[in-house]
Amino acid sequence: MASYQNTLGINLPGPSESQTAETYVDPQAAFRGDQGASDTIGRLSRAQWEDWKTRFRPYIDSLANAATRNEAAQDAATMAQESMDTAYDNSAQAQDMQRQGMGLQVSQAQRGADQRRRALQKTASMVSAGNQARMSAQDRQSKILAGGMGLSSIPDKILESQ
Repeated sequence: MASYQNTLGINLPGPSESQTAETYVDPQAAFRGDQGASDTIGRLSRAQWEDWKTRFRPYIDSLANAATRNEAAQDAATMAQESMDTAYDNSAQAQDMQRQGMGLQVSQAQRGADQRRRALQKTASMVSAGNQARMSAQDRQSKILAGGMGLSSIPDKILESQ
């Protein structure tokens, strides 16, 4: 079975070959008997419904699960906090390397003050990033559940640039 990865990070199963096998409806059956056309339309409707369930229902179920998953907001917050932590660590390393490249020596008192300042800024940024990511994830889930995540929610400027 084929699988697809969407932007929400959930695994979307694709239909297998046996699931998408065509159902044959004889069009000539519409001219047989008194109810031939009604029977043919009924067979067509049932075949269309079965095809829809096979092709699209797995995607809708996966998106519904993503929209109602309780851990999504916490996962987003954790990822944002980890990203902010990494960014601050990389920034500190880059600043230290820059100082070494210029031959600058920092005293113990200056190093301690720098570390305290960085730790305070890092903590504040991590908390802020986590809160923003949590709110965005909850907002995205609400929009998915309310049906507001279609193309109409994308600003016109973004659609024109593509």
